Amino acid sequence: MKTKKHRVSTGALVLCVACVSATAQSDDGLSESTYLSEMPVVLTVSRLPQRVDEAPAAVTVIDRQMIKDSGAWDLSEVFRLVPGMFVAYHASRTYMTESVVSYHGLMSETMSSRMQVLIDGRSVYSPLFGGVIWNDIPIVLDDIERIEVVRGPDSASYGANSFMGVINIITRHSADEQGKMVSFAAGRGRDETMARYGSRNGDLTWRITASVRNDKGEDSDIHNPPANASFVWTRNKFDDKRIQQLSLRTDYQINSTDTLEFQFGYNGGPRQAGETYDIVAPNKRAENYFTELHWRRELDQGGELSVKYYDAIESSTATLVQTDPAQPPLAANMNNGDVTARRHDLEVQHTFSSGKNTRIVWGGNVRHDTVFAPHDLGGGGIANAGTPDNYEVSAYDLSSIFGNVEWRAMPDLLFNLGAMAETNSYTGTAISPRVAANWHFLPGHTLRLGYSEATRSPTVAEKRWEQYQRITKNHPLLPDLLAEQVKAFDLGYLGKFRNLDVDFRLFQEHYTELIADHRDDAANHGNLNSGRARVTGFETQLKWDISKQTRLIYALAHAEVDSPDVDRIPYTDSVPTNNQSLMLTHSLNSHWRVSLIGYQTGKTHFDRTDYDLAQGREYFIPVVHRWDGRVAYSFRTGKGKGELALNIQNINDSRYYEFRHDNQVPGRTAWLSLRLESD
Repeated sequence: MKTKKHRVSTGALVLCVACVSATAQSDDGLSESTYLSEMPVVLTVSRLPQRVDEAPAAVTVIDRQMIKDSGAWDLSEVFRLVPGMFVAYHASRTYMTESVVSYHGLMSETMSSRMQVLIDGRSVYSPLFGGVIWNDIPIVLDDIERIEVVRGPDSASYGANSFMGVINIITRHSADEQGKMVSFAAGRGRDETMARYGSRNGDLTWRITASVRNDKGEDSDIHNPPANASFVWTRNKFDDKRIQQLSLRTDYQINSTDTLEFQFGYNGGPRQAGETYDIVAPNKRAENYFTELHWRRELDQGGELSVKYYDAIESSTATLVQTDPAQPPLAANMNNGDVTARRHDLEVQHTFSSGKNTRIVWGGNVRHDTVFAPHDLGGGGIANAGTPDNYEVSAYDLSSIFGNVEWRAMPDLLFNLGAMAETNSYTGTAISPRVAANWHFLPGHTLRLGYSEATRSPTVAEKRWEQYQRITKNHPLLPDLLAEQVKAFDLGYLGKFRNLDVDFRLFQEHYTELIADHRDDAANHGNLNSGRARVTGFETQLKWDISKQTRLIYALAHAEVDSPDVDRIPYTDSVPTNNQSLMLTHSLNSHWRVSLIGYQTGKTHFDRTDYDLAQGREYFIPVVHRWDGRVAYSFRTGKGKGELALNIQNINDSRYYEFRHDNQVPGRTAWLSLRLESD
């Protein structure tokens, strides 16, 4: 059955190419400029600025208007528009009650540790559990210029944790945010106030943004739970948040060739984390900071030399409380939920041309992470064992060198060859190569063939789990954790018709050495890297300008998993067979703009998806359907302008679950937003 489906999708690609070729006029005299028609330029895939149809991997671009039209409240929600992206609202059950964003969804725990997330090239991947704490990132949606999502392994450019994909969030230049702006939003269970001011002094531009957001998250009680469910399965998680943010960006044009960029960000405030009848943090407080300094020098022939340094602190304080009446209260030496993770990172990058048809980027970076997490790295956090908190500071060091060569062999044929050699203090040295060929077989139509390898190094918590199994659980001969491995094959088609852009991708990804999350089974069998899976499927995204006023954006992903599911980790069921999204936008006139957004995610079952047929909890989390909408009115106010918008999520008031049966998303949620700008 699987072979038949894959033959159908391959045949569809071949038929599409044949039809395009048959309907085009033959012209043997086509020049390079013929093939270089207008296409979006991306910066993330290879670290070279490249047109989308010349990048060595599939990439989705979410621009500023798409973010606004989506009506997203949280940053994490935007990624529901990406083909193959799995998003679960406030599903994380460790450390922070946070949304999960994972390409494919291939995971067992509720932290998505197999995807790299960057902001302006700065990693926000959490050292403790991996993944991203989305609501703790010092950024507001309104400061984002665009988001580039690499769909597939990209360790050749960004290292070990770019295992399944990369999200790069690119913020606006301070020169593009001049003047004053205030906005207000209020609705069911949420409100936000934001202000921004930008100015210039000669060659220096700057902007500062501040915001306060209150978010009640999920409803406290699960709506209409199974009649025979126990009390704990009638309650959602604790996820209230108050988010206070402050960010500053300055850009200084030192001279005709040199620029200096400085950024500072803060995100803090009270949070809740935990589940009913479990260890919870009712009064957690987050304090997150970063500073970044980035110097660039323009070189001849489009080259550039850059040096970037950033220092980031991810911290929170919490006294943990045991809320299960059947369990004794936590002892004073087992309730310290404080976490402090700090990262120092220095990167140098050099881009230059070697002849008319060759561009090269190369560079390297060094990183030092430290993590202090007494409970999460102690016996209580690692395995619910009755041992004290661990007050040791864990360290992780990394160094790498990377490079990518882009060679235009012919006007219609482009090759990319890249690799990264990376050494870290947990798993040693690994090399991640990638090779891709892009053939513009007709103007506006491109085939891409690619192969890449990638790795993922263990998180600090996973390394601590290895130590716990070896010492506390008496497995002295347990091998050291290895880096996870993937080998990926990719065949893509990109077509630009008159009013329609098409991106179609076939892929097969072979995952090995997958780390077993907190499973005694794997240690008992003598291998914590026991997991393996093969994911095969296709994706497509379409952008259709139906008219000058109307646009339709559609995404579809189909994937199938073949895995032995060893050590009780059900990788086979952890990837939705199908998911899709649709965004229809229409400008009625210069003032009114409306959008309708739909999402569907196939059924899933993860290692942490608890089920009990006797209590009405099925094995699978069922298929999810959801519709959102937005109506916006733009107006002028003297020298300024404004926008009043009504945003509605979950229009059909579906009370569905995501990831687990104690994770029911809010019902219909609406809020009004008002935005005012002036010079």
